Amino acid sequence: MRSYRLFLMLILLWSGLPGCFFTDTSVYQTEPVAGDPPNLTVSTNLDTLVDPPVNDSLEVIYGIEVSGGKFYYMFADVGENPVFESDSSSGSFWIRSSLATTAGVDTLMLEIYYSTNTNTLADKVGYDANVEQFKYPVDFNLGGAK
Repeated sequence: MRSYRLFLMLILLWSGLPGCFFTDTSVYQTEPVAGDPPNLTVSTNLDTLVDPPVNDSLEVIYGIEVSGGKFYYMFADVGENPVFESDSSSGSFWIRSSLATTAGVDTLMLEIYYSTNTNTLADKVGYDANVEQFKYPVDFNLGGAK
């Protein structure tokens, strides 16, 4: 009787074994449908100035708006020197005269990263970004302030 129960149990287990495994041989392909590209608007207090002087330091006030998308990050460099980086779409930072090795006009570059709206997986998790650069000339007057 005991061997009969064991045999019946093995038959039940063996008959249910294929239900424990799932094999999907179908391939499901989807094409992401891109949304409208976002519009980027950047404003700074340097927009209306011509070669603003950096005697000792210069404050840069910025505002970034991404219509129809998401702002990710901003880097600010003067020449090869990093000045500022932020994930805030508005704020301010200072450019110091110590960034320049020689007097004269140099370039402040703002590099802005924002969403692409391609609706790919990378875009949805924030790893696909548009990049735009904005350049502003600044004049380093190294002998001006003491």
